[in-house]
Amino acid sequence: MEKILLYPVVTSEILESSGFTSEKYKFSYSYQNKVYGLQQKGTSWIKLTDPLDIWKIETEGLKIDKIVRFAYPELLKGKNGVVCQEAELGICIIWTNKKLTQTGVIFPISDSIKPEGRTCIFSYSFDPGKISGDLELSLTMYVKSKADNVLEDEKNLINEVGVTVGIIENVVLDFNSLYMEFPIEEYKSDSEPLWWVEFSDWEDPKTTDMFTKDSFCLYLNPYYDSCPVPSTNETGNKIKNFDLLVDILAQTYFLMFQRLEPEDLRATIQNIGLVNNSICSILHQFIENCTVELPWKEPHKLLKSLQVNIRIMLQGDLK
Repeated sequence: MEKILLYPVVTSEILESSGFTSEKYKFSYSYQNKVYGLQQKGTSWIKLTDPLDIWKIETEGLKIDKIVRFAYPELLKGKNGVVCQEAELGICIIWTNKKLTQTGVIFPISDSIKPEGRTCIFSYSFDPGKISGDLELSLTMYVKSKADNVLEDEKNLINEVGVTVGIIENVVLDFNSLYMEFPIEEYKSDSEPLWWVEFSDWEDPKTTDMFTKDSFCLYLNPYYDSCPVPSTNETGNKIKNFDLLVDILAQTYFLMFQRLEPEDLRATIQNIGLVNNSICSILHQFIENCTVELPWKEPHKLLKSLQVNIRIMLQGDLK
């Protein structure tokens, strides 16, 4: 059930009237006393790559930088805003690392208000080993200090310190490989096929059904010598029977897309109303990472395109 708020929160209209602009996140890392930038692909779901093939989140950590501006910050306050005139509106980035069940808050290193507007500058570094798997960054507004005097037309505004009044932006970084984030189980049996997929009954893949084994699972049967189970070398960058795995994953993604109702597929493609880590949100991430267009109206061409894209993704993961 969607949470109902009894006070105004930030909307796209309020942000537009305040002259809000946001620079893209900049991601980098330090190596041998030098700073190197990371390339990013995607918008709401971001995959980072290093042109030098040095960076790993576990060994080099991650530095993030971001700048946000409000040309007319005063319009965020008062009866048409989200906090009282005398209140102080804070801006922060709430980070969440789901894999390690950690969360924290990043405050701006500089927050200045000048005649040309308000500028918030963020810069923060995650030490090696602090995060792993994923990182969600939510640019958030909150009540930093409350107003002592609340005007009559401001009584509908929240006036409690620490209360969130809106998430402006939300992005998720994916540090995992396509293979490792997929719910896969081994099941050895001489009476079962080489591979198969089991699905639960989905209620709402956009919000309540998560991209976990509870919703679906791909089973691989190592009874067969050709089974592409996670067989790795010392550096962990080799998959047994790579070509077969590409075909299996492509067919599995194809089955998942086929299970979606037309309105759910449209929401998945356009990133509309998707809850983080839901089936549709992870499928949207997958779509954003595709370099070859997915022809939705032609199933046979869709399956072919899935094979091409998954091969490209897996080869990138194994470099």
